[in-house]
Amino acid sequence: MRALVTATLVLVAFVVPALADEPLPLDREALFTTHVRHHRAQIHRGGRHAAAGPYPALAATCTDSAYPAPQPSGIVTPTSTFPEAEEHIAVDPNNPSNLVAAVSDFDLAGGGVNTTKYVFSTDNGATWTESYVPMDPFGLGFLMTGDGFFWLANSDPTVAIDRQGFVYMANLYLDVFDNGNGLYVSVANLTSGAVTFTADATRPVAVNPSASTTIFEDKPWLAVDNGNNSRTAGTVYATWSRFVGDRDSIVLSRSLNRGQTWSRPIRISPRRQDGAVQGSQVAVGPNGEVYVAYEVFYTGGRRQHFLAKSTNRGVTFSAPRPITPVFNEVAFGSTYRVNSFLSLAVDQSRPGTVYGVYADQPSGAVGAEVEFITSSNGGATFSSPVVINDASQGQQFMPAITVDSSGVVHAMWFDTRNSPGDPSRYDIYATFSKFPGTFAANTRVTPPLPDNPNGASIDAGTATFIGDYAGVAASGGFAHPVWTSGGFNNGILQTTTLPLP
Repeated sequence: MRALVTATLVLVAFVVPALADEPLPLDREALFTTHVRHHRAQIHRGGRHAAAGPYPALAATCTDSAYPAPQPSGIVTPTSTFPEAEEHIAVDPNNPSNLVAAVSDFDLAGGGVNTTKYVFSTDNGATWTESYVPMDPFGLGFLMTGDGFFWLANSDPTVAIDRQGFVYMANLYLDVFDNGNGLYVSVANLTSGAVTFTADATRPVAVNPSASTTIFEDKPWLAVDNGNNSRTAGTVYATWSRFVGDRDSIVLSRSLNRGQTWSRPIRISPRRQDGAVQGSQVAVGPNGEVYVAYEVFYTGGRRQHFLAKSTNRGVTFSAPRPITPVFNEVAFGSTYRVNSFLSLAVDQSRPGTVYGVYADQPSGAVGAEVEFITSSNGGATFSSPVVINDASQGQQFMPAITVDSSGVVHAMWFDTRNSPGDPSRYDIYATFSKFPGTFAANTRVTPPLPDNPNGASIDAGTATFIGDYAGVAASGGFAHPVWTSGGFNNGILQTTTLPLP
C-alpha cells in the first residue's frame, strides 16, 4: 500500500555500485524504438520481479498547499484533424509569458506518417499560434531541411529557448519507404514576437540518407546553456540513441554557433552497454556543467538509470554512474507501451542541485508509482527514491519534471487513480516542491468529465500509442504542463496554467 500524503524529503545518498560492472545481465532484446512508421513496434510487457522497493513516500509533514485550481485546460489551436502525441514545452528565460511547444501529428489515413506541429504563446498560455515544420516549396507534401533533403515524416520533437531569444526544436526526419533517417535541429528567433522555423534554418546533426544504411537515430533530447558562465553560455546540446544494426548507444553532439553547425557525435554510454540503453535526457547547470541521464535495460524486466557529467563544455564526460537502485519496468496490462525513462532537471538557482523523476512498479504492487531523486553535490550522490504521488490506487507513470528560476520543482505525470481498472482512462496530475523538498498535495490537471476522454491513444496497428514522453515548463510563478486529450484516435495537444499558491 502506498502512502496517501507527501511531505518533507530527507536526503539520504544511496551507495553507488562499482563502475566496472552492471549488477545484472543486460537485456539487448527488450528495447523499443520509433523506426519508420512511428512506434509500430509491439508492446514489451514484462512480469513482476523482486525489487529494491517499495520506496518510501514522503513523511506526512507537508507544509505546502496544492496548486490553486488550475485555469481551465484548453485545446491548443485545434486545427489539426490528426491525433497527436509526444508533446514538449519550453519557456522563454527572458519573458515567462513566451511559451513554445511541439507535438507529433499522426496521419492515420496516410499509414501512420507523422509531422511535427509547433505552437507559440505570448500571453502565458492563454492563446496560441500554430505552425508546422517546413514543407517543400513545390506543394508535393515533403518535409524539407536545410541540407536540401526531402523527407516524408518526422517525429520526437523537443524544444529549448536561450537567453538571446533563439528557439531550438529537435526532430527525427524519416523516409517511410526505406531506412533513410536523420536528426535535425531547427532554429528561430522569437524577438520579433513570433516563431517561424524555416527549411534553411533546419540544420543536420546526424543524417543517414542511404536506403542501405544500418544506422538509425532515435529519441533525441535538447538543452541549451542559460547559465552564468560566459565561456559556455549559449552552447546547445543534443543527445539521442544511435542504433547501428540491432545495437544502440547514447551519443551527444553540441553546437557552439546557435545551431548552425553541430559537432561529430561522441559516445556517452560505455560499449559494454551497447544494445541495452535508451531514453537519454540532457540538462545544463548554472556554471556550464552538462548532465546526461539514460536508462539501462537488464534481463527480467529490471531497469536502472545512469548519469554522466561534463565540466568542459561537453568535450569529454565522466564514466556514467548509476543514480537509482535497480527497479522494475512498468507493466500493468495496458494496450499502450509505457516506459520508465528518467526526466532530468538542473536547478539554476542552487549550483550542483540535480533532480529526476521516473516510474517504477515495486514488487507485489498492483500499480506503478512516480519516484523522485535529488543530488546536492553535482550528481556525485543521489537521494534514495521517494514516491511523490499521493494515491495508492491506479497507475502513475511517464512523469516530467522542471525547476523554475526560483528553485521550485514542478512535476506532472499520467495517472489512472480515478479509473484504476481501466488504463485507457487516464488523467494528468501535478505537484510542486519548494526546497529542501516538501511536495504539495497532488492536483488533478485534466477536468473531471462524464465519459473521461482525457486518455488519448493512437491506433498503432498491433497496439495503441500514447507517446513516450510529455512535458512541463515553469517560470514567473506558473507551471505549464502539456499533454494530449480526446480519446482514441482523437488526442489533441492541450495545456493549462498552474499558479503557485
